[in-house]
Amino acid sequence: MKPQLTLQTPLELPYEEISNYLNQLWISEDSDNSGANTFTLIVWQPAWLEQCLVQSGLINGPITGNLSPEIIEVAKNFILDQSLPITTSLNSGELLSLLKENLAKRDFEDYRGQFFESSISTLNPRRLITLAPTLNNSAIKTFVSAYCPLSESSMTQPICGDLVVIRGDSNSIEKKGLKIIDQLFIDELPSWLWWNGNLDESAEIFEYFINHGQRLIIDTALGSPKRCLDVLDQLLNSNKAINDLNWVRLKSWRESLAMIFDPPSRRPILAHITDIDVDIVGDHLIQALFLISWISDKLEWDFVNVERNNESIKIKFMRKNGDTISTTINPLPLGNPSIHLGQVIGLRLISKISDVQKNNTCIILGCESVECMRLEAGGMADMQLIEKVVPNSFSSSEYDVSKLLGSSRGNTSPLFENTIRIALQIFNSFHDK
Repeated sequence: MKPQLTLQTPLELPYEEISNYLNQLWISEDSDNSGANTFTLIVWQPAWLEQCLVQSGLINGPITGNLSPEIIEVAKNFILDQSLPITTSLNSGELLSLLKENLAKRDFEDYRGQFFESSISTLNPRRLITLAPTLNNSAIKTFVSAYCPLSESSMTQPICGDLVVIRGDSNSIEKKGLKIIDQLFIDELPSWLWWNGNLDESAEIFEYFINHGQRLIIDTALGSPKRCLDVLDQLLNSNKAINDLNWVRLKSWRESLAMIFDPPSRRPILAHITDIDVDIVGDHLIQALFLISWISDKLEWDFVNVERNNESIKIKFMRKNGDTISTTINPLPLGNPSIHLGQVIGLRLISKISDVQKNNTCIILGCESVECMRLEAGGMADMQLIEKVVPNSFSSSEYDVSKLLGSSRGNTSPLFENTIRIALQIFNSFHDK
């Protein structure tokens, strides 16, 4: 395992001096080491939930920007204690608004941007820039530090980099912070933006990065479905590279479903699918839209129409032979507030290859056995049953981001691009009604 990074104490500098300081840093430290030749990572890291919990006195500081188990537990308990809807996400505006009613106007130590998560640090980013907006009105403060990994061999030249933290309220960051970033790009290296926050907020700042050619990492579980899909549409039309953590979290579902149909004997089932049900946590439908759109793209179905009632969203497709397929998204309230709304928890796929019921197939995927049992209800007992529990993905957002950075994907996956186009077609048809 690669040793953890050592960080010098961040130095607070006037923002006018940062660029010159960084230009001189490696020469003054080591004439043979000009820094890692890798990439720049810019992180929008508001950490509003953590800031609210710390300033409300519900957890102790400092503010780190990491979604720790303590933050998750305290936030969930607060949701339950305040009798908020059980589907309330830990990133919801309702939760943050309630927490903001009891903020203490005190200063707390803020360590955002000063430490790397190990899965990212092993990639040796050349420059890490953190935009750390504050709840309280505050002017821009900027901090600079250098880092080098501990070397296992005295003969190995360490690969070093630097970090910059830009802290202040959102208005100050928009007016001054973005000008600072303009001076910090390293033209010859690729640059990534990880928007580690809600897509509904700070649209002007987000738009700045879209216009400056960064490779984007977003999370469409954070933000209203319309805003998230509008962003995806804008990025597709401008040929920007899209990397979505909400899509990444679907990987185990896509892989599990693909493995079921890997044996040649099961391939005929695909040509006779009649019904698909997808269960999700809460009513944020984008991840379910992704899953259904991915299936329809792989099987070359054509979208027909979409209808919504109080309990579900029904989407119809048509095969090349004229047969129709009915798919349904079922929002479910669970007894435990969710970190991300709209996460898929179950899928039921029915294939009717014969008028003889026992020759037909019901495939059920669930995130746990209880969900599988729920999906088994409804007259499926006479069919061949293929059932599988999909393991829950407990990886942190930092780990998922490191995978994307490590893949060095500078364009949108064609598979994901097709999925987005179908999801947009479905959502816009529903939204126009």
